[in-house]
Amino acid sequence: MSDEAGHQTEETPSSAEGSAAFWALAAIGWTVIGVGLFGVFDHPRSANAFKVFRLLVGLNVVNDAVVIPTLLLLAFLVRRLAPNWLMMPVQVWFIMAGAVAVYAYPLVGDFGRSKTNPSILPHNYAHSLLIVLGCITAFSALVAWRSWRRARLTQG
Repeated sequence: MSDEAGHQTEETPSSAEGSAAFWALAAIGWTVIGVGLFGVFDHPRSANAFKVFRLLVGLNVVNDAVVIPTLLLLAFLVRRLAPNWLMMPVQVWFIMAGAVAVYAYPLVGDFGRSKTNPSILPHNYAHSLLIVLGCITAFSALVAWRSWRRARLTQG
């Protein structure tokens, strides 16, 4: 392998390992996709292939047209408006709060609640989500305070 100037360079072990890990994970991913497709086509009564296809296309369109542009705009605004000492705590908050909110969405939306079985989704999950987001906010505020103190001490 050579660099831009034509000098010989050695391939680093990390890039070789990354390549092997990539192909191993790609094989696992395609296997899971194959099993899922087999399940859709093997059980036509319980899994309508057209509805599954329509759902996947719809989710991809929503992701590409709404979610990704929104996240990119949010990241751009945070990068432009937040001072350097606040960058890491804000990123931590967005990653943690986003993961919790995505996980809690089906619970907060009461998807799967049954009128005949009240023990399914028995709690107020919106209230619980707000408590967890409050804890994440408190943790991020503590990290922001430490970052601010460190930045102030290094300036002065």
